[in-house]
Amino acid sequence: MMLKGLRRLRLIRAPLRSFSSSKVETGITGLPAIENAKEVYMALLQKTIEEADKLPSEAEYGDQITRFAAHRLKMCEENDTVEAIEDAIAAGEIEELIDESEHELKVLEMMQVWKPWEEDTNAAVDWTVPDEWKGPYYDTPEGSMDPHTGTEPRKA
Repeated sequence: MMLKGLRRLRLIRAPLRSFSSSKVETGITGLPAIENAKEVYMALLQKTIEEADKLPSEAEYGDQITRFAAHRLKMCEENDTVEAIEDAIAAGEIEELIDESEHELKVLEMMQVWKPWEEDTNAAVDWTVPDEWKGPYYDTPEGSMDPHTGTEPRKA
């Protein structure tokens, strides 16, 4: 039922867009339309590729994000209109994609600082929580019990 309503809304909104060369609104509260959205998005994708290329070859994240951005950049180059780009990428309005790309650039900056691909041999982390297995379900005369079912756990 909801899907049919969304399709109708898209059909109603599509003819309204064809009268002007740019969108008037996105239809998403708090997300304004961008007049030159295609150019902005393509520039962000290019910047993402450049920043990802700065990561070392052992950083798999850099390779993945480069391929992802290059694919979307190709979609932008192959399509002339914003609507065609949105349909080809199929991930929302182009303004949402721009917002996503801006956040991805921030993540790339953080990755360059954090360097998660480097192994830190001095960082021994103890992930155990003190008294994690203490409590009414585990300290019973019958033995440990599953807190969800109230029964003893299966033996492996």
